[in-house]
Amino acid sequence: MMSNNRLGAPRRALTALLTTGVLSLMPALGPCAPARAAGAGDLESFLDTVVGHRGASYAVLVDTSQSMADNGSYDKVRAVLPTFLKSLHPEDRVCLIPFSDGARACEMMSRDEALEELDEALPTRPGGTASNFGRAFEQALDGLQRTGTDVCGVLLLSDAELHAPDDSRYRDFEASGWSALRKQASGLPADRTLTGYGIGLTSGSAVEDVLAKVFPAYQMLDKSGSRIGAAMTEAQDDTRLRQAALSVAGDKGKGIAVSWPGTGKGRPVSAGSDMRLRLTATTKALPVRLTGLRIEGLPQGVALAEDLPRSVDLRPGESRDLDFSLSPATAHHEDWFGGAEPETWHLSVAGKVSTPLAADAERYAHRGADLADGPAGASLAVAGTAQTSADALRWAALLVLLLAASVPSGVWLLRRNRPVQGLVSAEAVDARQPLQIPLQGRREVTADLSSLLESTGTVRIKSVPGPLREQPTIRLRCRTADRPEREIVCSPGQTVLLCGIEFHYTPLPAQRL
Repeated sequence: MMSNNRLGAPRRALTALLTTGVLSLMPALGPCAPARAAGAGDLESFLDTVVGHRGASYAVLVDTSQSMADNGSYDKVRAVLPTFLKSLHPEDRVCLIPFSDGARACEMMSRDEALEELDEALPTRPGGTASNFGRAFEQALDGLQRTGTDVCGVLLLSDAELHAPDDSRYRDFEASGWSALRKQASGLPADRTLTGYGIGLTSGSAVEDVLAKVFPAYQMLDKSGSRIGAAMTEAQDDTRLRQAALSVAGDKGKGIAVSWPGTGKGRPVSAGSDMRLRLTATTKALPVRLTGLRIEGLPQGVALAEDLPRSVDLRPGESRDLDFSLSPATAHHEDWFGGAEPETWHLSVAGKVSTPLAADAERYAHRGADLADGPAGASLAVAGTAQTSADALRWAALLVLLLAASVPSGVWLLRRNRPVQGLVSAEAVDARQPLQIPLQGRREVTADLSSLLESTGTVRIKSVPGPLREQPTIRLRCRTADRPEREIVCSPGQTVLLCGIEFHYTPLPAQRL
């Protein structure tokens, strides 16, 4: 976790206490549970990766009332504070607020500046006559609101109960100032967090009571003053873990962006040219991994000349270029007709996006790494050639469809135009012999009736639509010079009178089905 080797020894010494199991025995006394005990190396690596060099802000509130001299409580605090300050990151900000009747202003500074000012900020011996927690919180909240970090922690070290008889604003828990402090501590933006950490230097102190009065999120790290250094390390780790949780949440829905460097905008790339794929991690905290990397949209017969790596790892914001080409550059299709024709293929990148720190995010930050499922980005248009050949199965399928469609059509046509085989005799009252009109096939037959009439006339005969297996009925349409056209339907073997002429329809035996 430390970026400065000179400061690593005190940090490791304090972290060793964390890993002995003491943290696992600490109860969750406030609305927020303490950080989960874990191997120091794993936790340090996770925080360094996810949080990186983003600083946190700390306000350290030290009670300087006279009772702090009892049992050496104040001397313990003075001994531990340099080690705590040295363990902070260069990017962290911190202010020291000694308090008794009143409180020192919170001026945020670097760890090195705080180390230089430590002796000046804290008196050599405690001598205050009160423990005015309200004024200390007031200064801490004012200072932390001015800092630019997204995670803040207030560390309260005291051995006493609330005692501020001369301050009407904070003299007891019914005073008016506490509600304003609570509102101020609760009013941070959604992308910032503030937690109160309590270290009671003697048993029976009211540190937890005042924390609960002000902070919606708080933790009581030590009630006896026996493990001050380890408790301050826990506060620092918990603050960093809250920062990690914000970082993991900030990467929600992000993953890997796909781009194609060197390609002309709006113009397809020739299939025979070299191509470049760029993968960029869009996360700000989590490293990402793309597994099952593949190019989709390649037509049949076209493959990559060289295989792409099946897995790619990227740090947050990192980009990686992968060069590839297509071989061969001609696609093969089966179509209605054979030949070669140009085609445009749209290539896209597919795979599974994840993070190697998914389990650590759940374990330490209690956050799921909710990344995008796959890479996102525009496709690449590639101009190639498709060689097509006639598809016998496609033609056979078409023929079957045509035959299937022609059967009902043929039946309908046969029924509309049934074949006729027979003879129609036409006989006038005064005619010496009847007129014989032979019927054959599906065509309409027209006969001249002039020999049976005193004037000119014709008759047109055609079968009537009906079932195919029955003898066809015929329709006779007669027209004479002195009368309009008239018609009549005649069944097989029937005799009808039309235009003054008797027509008799005799079907041939072959017509019977």
